[in-house]
Amino acid sequence: MKNQSLLLALALLSILGTGCSNVSEPPVAGSAPAKKTAKKPAAKAPATAAAPKKPATNASPTATYAIDSGPSSIKVEPNLPAFRAEPLMPPADVPPPQPGAAAPAAPANPTTALVNVPAPKYAVEEAAIPSGTPPAVLALVTEADRSRNSGDLDAAVVVMERALRIDARNPTLTYKLAQLRLKQNKPQLAEELAGKAALLAGGNLDLKRKSWMLIAEARNMQQNPQGAKEAKAKAESFFGH
Repeated sequence: MKNQSLLLALALLSILGTGCSNVSEPPVAGSAPAKKTAKKPAAKAPATAAAPKKPATNASPTATYAIDSGPSSIKVEPNLPAFRAEPLMPPADVPPPQPGAAAPAAPANPTTALVNVPAPKYAVEEAAIPSGTPPAVLALVTEADRSRNSGDLDAAVVVMERALRIDARNPTLTYKLAQLRLKQNKPQLAEELAGKAALLAGGNLDLKRKSWMLIAEARNMQQNPQGAKEAKAKAESFFGH
């Protein structure tokens, strides 16, 4: 019963409020509170509801954010001073030249400092394989030359030694092995092989001359200039024969 009476009272108040809002006559004394409560939401509700809707309807595609003006952690270093080239100072034990003084005269017989003058090099020539060499030996010599040209001296030595095992008394093979040992920076072994090649050469004077020139270069590498000169003189003795 109480609920029904309250609902009826509220309905009556709402009817009276709407009727009073449309009539310009002064309100009844009993309905004054209803008029105030009805006008407040009617006047303020559209204003408060319209305020948040405007940015939503006219929102731009790009968002803007407030700039943080807080303290920055970046430390600005002061400008470094520019470096200035200082003039070279003379040694402490040498007095600076006086203005207007003449330059010191050079000695009459100047002495030159001793330097390590490289010893003369002796040309080491190539030797052709003679005709009648077995084909197997020719194939090994070709392989050894290929390895030498590519810089693999160890492989070239191994192949040339295999060729010598097939034809041990071939002076040209012995000479070519001496060349390889010289390139390996083994001058003593190269000198021994070249001496053997000169003995095996027999009447092949051109190979004898080349072998002695190789001996001269091997002695030169062993810091034996006198022996190198003797070997070169021996090589030159085979010219014109």
